[in-house]
Amino acid sequence: MSGAASAMDDRIPKEKFRQEQQQRQQRKFRLTMLSDIVVDDSETEFLIEDILPLRGLATIYGPPGSAKTFLALDLALSVAGGLPFFGKEVSQGGVVYIAAEAGAGLKKRVIAAREKKALPDAPFAMMALAPNLGPKRSDTAALIADIQAEWPSDAAPIRLVVVDTLARTLRGDENSAADMGAFVANAAAIAAAFNCLVLVIHHSGKDAERGMRGSSNLNGATDAEWQISSKNGIRTVLLHKLKDGEDGLVWSFRLEKRQVSGNAGKCSRSTCVVVPETSPKPVEPEPKRNPPKGVRKLVWQAVLDALGAHGEIMPVCQDLPLGKGVKRNYVRQNAISRGVGNPDNPNGQRALISKELGVLNAEGWIRQWEDWIWLPD
Repeated sequence: MSGAASAMDDRIPKEKFRQEQQQRQQRKFRLTMLSDIVVDDSETEFLIEDILPLRGLATIYGPPGSAKTFLALDLALSVAGGLPFFGKEVSQGGVVYIAAEAGAGLKKRVIAAREKKALPDAPFAMMALAPNLGPKRSDTAALIADIQAEWPSDAAPIRLVVVDTLARTLRGDENSAADMGAFVANAAAIAAAFNCLVLVIHHSGKDAERGMRGSSNLNGATDAEWQISSKNGIRTVLLHKLKDGEDGLVWSFRLEKRQVSGNAGKCSRSTCVVVPETSPKPVEPEPKRNPPKGVRKLVWQAVLDALGAHGEIMPVCQDLPLGKGVKRNYVRQNAISRGVGNPDNPNGQRALISKELGVLNAEGWIRQWEDWIWLPD
């Protein structure tokens, strides 16, 4: 075989290889073989260690007045400033806060939180406008384009976009699977455009235990969900859902009042900032209680019946909760009618009922103070 023919034979496999490579690059749906599937060790999984993913869709939800916006703002400034959030490390980056519900009021909250964190500057921007992220005439494309155009070229890449709230930006029916599906798709488009996490502030339903208000399409699409509840001034956050992570973590915070001055230093306005109480930790299971039996069961049933028949709103007192209770005398009468104790020994009968009420109180079935008995929350 001549030298020219040999060179031609060597060139054919190389040209075929290049053609296959070009075709592979042009394919839309590419396969990754098992041996080529690897995890990039240089990239973190979390925006906030263990409690919020780096990308995708997440929600913070709770009833009105549960401080959802205060928590979201504290989170946003922690990410922008690279500051720990409730003791957890953050992946620092730019933040865009869409203040669709409280644009004007959010300014003083931002200033107060900025001062608390000693954060004079950071890649954080807010938008006091409500874009339509719903199914009809969506502003999603324009929103993405405007953020891309206005975000400073020398600023850190955007890691987080907060939408506060879903109700103000859906422009549709929250209970409609189609409308909620459109909102989820638009949120996903924002997340994809900036390779970031979109965090949506939402409300819980009438029954908080049933989760977020509206169509379950939102729940099905989220990568993380935080549920906020409030009791006696303490807000508790439950990590209700975390894809590819451990859910069931809980932490708490309170709000502390602060004064904010205007730009001329003449006008002072009050607002609040987040003050952590506990750091995220697994929920402790309720201690197992054996159900009341025997005489104790009769006294427990006497409490329930007395509450139903004679319960009333208890007086305002620092030792009594706001709610319904019953006088001890009604419980005692009901217990006696059920055959508790010896009627021929009234003092012993009274002592037995008091003893069983004390045990029910110690085990957490009831609460009592002086002449009042009530059920714990």
